[in-house]
Amino acid sequence: ENKMLVVISIVSFNTKKLLENCLQSIFDQKFKEKIEVWVVDNASKDGSVDMIKKNFPHVKLIKSEKNLGFGAGHNLVFKKAKADFFLVLNSDTVLEDGAIDKMLIFMKDNPSCGIAGCKMKGFDGNLQPNGGDLPFGMALLVWLFNLETFGIKKPTFHRSETEYYNNTHEVGWVSGSFMFIGKEVLNKIGFFNEKYFMYFEDVEFCQRAKEEGFSVMINPHVETAHLSGGSLDKPQLRQWTGEYKGLIQFYRDKFGILAALLVKFLVIISTVLRIFALFCLGQKERAKTYAQVIATL
Repeated sequence: ENKMLVVISIVSFNTKKLLENCLQSIFDQKFKEKIEVWVVDNASKDGSVDMIKKNFPHVKLIKSEKNLGFGAGHNLVFKKAKADFFLVLNSDTVLEDGAIDKMLIFMKDNPSCGIAGCKMKGFDGNLQPNGGDLPFGMALLVWLFNLETFGIKKPTFHRSETEYYNNTHEVGWVSGSFMFIGKEVLNKIGFFNEKYFMYFEDVEFCQRAKEEGFSVMINPHVETAHLSGGSLDKPQLRQWTGEYKGLIQFYRDKFGILAALLVKFLVIISTVLRIFALFCLGQKERAKTYAQVIATL
């Protein structure tokens, strides 16, 4: 019988030890279908490339001379590899045994599903939000102005309630740290948008897929361990900056410059309010990080 081919695409930047654990978790498994593992090394200086060549000779390695970022890195794999499904996976994850087989069953059971995420936990066992509602209307305001503190939990951009990840349902977007994609999606909507260096390209990609009639879903039967910000020196600063810049870019592409300016204004106001609140709560370091975020917009 014809076996499905699943390509696992990993983009890595100076995450040698984490990447080694991730690859080990993949190659320790037996797969029912055919698996190819591709790694794009974004000009790492930590010996990642030698480690891959030595320990994982089966990996298809693409060496980039410069750090292309997340989306552009994965796009190199999309362009070169042929597969029935692609799994976009972070180098700071550990792939659960049987995850691929479970994902394939899930895609077969949900034929309208073009992109699926999973349940994500930190290495400490705590739930990590890795999906949510698209950042329009109320979902945008709840997220920016942290209205969860006032009891408004949803809709919001980052959904953090446990039950959200415990059942099968359609969502606005899933994170690129674990994203299972059918080849029809890539054929129809193209690849990641390279205007986004890191953060928000996954949201924009899911939004385009939905516009073309694919559904984006959470598969609660697969659980992946993920160390957030594994390749960043100041993870919170990078994440918040990346998300806000991505959000503004997203609005600019979708609705034009005026919408982008309005969103930028909302981001600045909400960030100033956060700085003020954090300062009052004595969380000076977090307040300082948010102040740095404003400086980069």
